[in-house]
Amino acid sequence: MDFEIVRALVGGVIGTIAMTAVMYMGSAMGMKMDMPMTLGTMFFPRGATAWIVGAMMHLMMGVVFFIIYAALIDTFGIQSAIAGWAALFGVVHALIAGTAFGMMPILHPRMAREPHLGTDKVAAPGFMGLEMGMMGPMAIVAVHAIYGLVAGAIYAA
Repeated sequence: MDFEIVRALVGGVIGTIAMTAVMYMGSAMGMKMDMPMTLGTMFFPRGATAWIVGAMMHLMMGVVFFIIYAALIDTFGIQSAIAGWAALFGVVHALIAGTAFGMMPILHPRMAREPHLGTDKVAAPGFMGLEMGMMGPMAIVAVHAIYGLVAGAIYAA
């Protein structure tokens, strides 16, 4: 499949929305997973402004990463099972992101380094999301695979 920027942009947006929706479903079941708030609180105190800025950052990151996925699909000459390949790229992406999560407290000014949180602090996810509970690592891999699957299906359509 030849690289198509518009499809990659649309796929990245829809894939990120799907991923974020699944993250919030996990939050409803007790998992501590709020990437927009985590990103936004790097720049603003916890609140609506932080969430909006973080959501925009997460959406932009989703678009940029799927452009990379689409470029890989084109570079490797992948012609079939594009959504499956994109899901696989999502799993690799999850492993890289999960590793970076362990380093977030070093860079994040409002991330709690201790178990007790202040009102303005967000919880550190830990390496591969281990601080989010036993399902943390699995959730990180799952939401990234869903992101790749949905974005890849849109891209291939």
